[in-house]
Amino acid sequence: MRVPVRLSIPRRIFLGFALVLSASALVSVVSFVQHERTAGALSLLHEGYLPLELTVSEARATQSVFNNLLDRLLTERDTAATRTWLNAARKGRPQTFKQARDKIDQIHAMVPWDTEGAALVRVQRGLRRVQSMTAQGDKRYDELYAALEAGDRPSAERILADLRARERSIDNEWRRMWGEIVARIEATSRRVSAQQEQAITVLWALAAMALLVGVIVAWWSQRVLSPLPRLQERVEAVARGELAERLGPTTDDEIGRLAQEFERMVAALVAREESLREAQTRLLQSERLAAIGRMAAHVSHEVRNPLSSIGLNVELLEEELVDAGRETKDLLGAIHREIDRLRAVTEEYLRVARLPNPRLEPEYLGDVIDGTVQLMRAELNGASVVLDVQVAPDLPLVAMDEAQIRQVLINLLKNAREAMLSGGRIRLTAVRAGDGVDLTVQDQGVGMDAQTKERIFDLFYTTKQRGSGLGLPLTQQIVVAHGGQIRCESTPGQGTVFTLHFPAAKPEAQAAPEAHEVSETVAES
Repeated sequence: MRVPVRLSIPRRIFLGFALVLSASALVSVVSFVQHERTAGALSLLHEGYLPLELTVSEARATQSVFNNLLDRLLTERDTAATRTWLNAARKGRPQTFKQARDKIDQIHAMVPWDTEGAALVRVQRGLRRVQSMTAQGDKRYDELYAALEAGDRPSAERILADLRARERSIDNEWRRMWGEIVARIEATSRRVSAQQEQAITVLWALAAMALLVGVIVAWWSQRVLSPLPRLQERVEAVARGELAERLGPTTDDEIGRLAQEFERMVAALVAREESLREAQTRLLQSERLAAIGRMAAHVSHEVRNPLSSIGLNVELLEEELVDAGRETKDLLGAIHREIDRLRAVTEEYLRVARLPNPRLEPEYLGDVIDGTVQLMRAELNGASVVLDVQVAPDLPLVAMDEAQIRQVLINLLKNAREAMLSGGRIRLTAVRAGDGVDLTVQDQGVGMDAQTKERIFDLFYTTKQRGSGLGLPLTQQIVVAHGGQIRCESTPGQGTVFTLHFPAAKPEAQAAPEAHEVSETVAES
């Protein structure tokens, strides 16, 4: 039992291309995500860490200037310019702190706390320590300036030493913060590089996967649609009248079912054409038989009566010439033989013309075979012919006219005997075949070529010197009238096989109504 197809071909093709589009969309989405991740990391560098690093670097540079100015403050004669620069730098420190805090807050806003939080916390703590130390150091600068103005050098040196220690501590904090920032810049740069390499690898893999999916879908679509060209060629061949060639194995889809239905349609056309041809052949044979019937009536009136008179006169002539010589008697004997031959030909014509429709009765074919074999045994033995009969025990009953079937067997056995001039073996078998019986008559005679085999069922066609050409046409007519079939297989020099198939009788089969004559019957005179 064929399993119904769940998905139609259009739906499967749609799903295949949807898969290709999904693979392409996946590549695009992954590419976009990777691009966003890389862009975010680069933005963190360019808008976050690098500005923060620049601010801290500027603060470190300013702190170096602080340290240099403090180192030479007591050695200068005029400290006014140095103090002016120190005061200006001290006033710029809060702005530097504010810029650093803003940059840290901006970094917080750009990345999650758990990825950059620890480093930023350390930078924030260092910045607060610098602010605290700067606030504490501002008062000492005022004290330093007061000591310098008062000329109290010992107090100025003591305060300056304290300020130098504070500024060095501030410089150390700035250096640590700068180190943290540089470390984060390097880590972020490595992460960006790794993400880029990962993105390239993933994109290549996804692109290869999408290409593979596309190739598979294209191949699969081609495979699904490949029967269409063959189906088109088959349709064109059928349109040209080439019905013999059939499509090969088909798929279990719409195209396959269409091909199967088309082949069933072609088979139906072939069967109908054969049926029409057979009907035409039977009609032609019927017309020929009707012509034979009319001819037989004419022969009966025009030939048989004069032939009987000729035969009677020949007999009278024999009585008158009883003492004639040998040559005269041979001549009269030849006339008798020709008269008998003409009578036999006339009877053959009349038998075909008078053949009635069969009266079908369920019969056992084996009994008819046994009776016919007993009838023909002596004739076959006299011709050095061995008859091998094999009848299967399980033959079904056949609806048949016993007399006509016996006539068929006699015709076939006589033909087989006449085909074996030096004797031989005839094999007669009857076996069950499907819903009926196959009857086979096989000889070891001279066989027939293809041209002769094509014409053996034609009326009046014969290869015998004294044959009428009516035996096999009569046999075919009887078999067809019984609803059967007859076929011939022959090989020159190897013999001939006639196979007759008769359908089994139906249980409700009834006797056929009385048949009427095919053609006019004429009374013997």
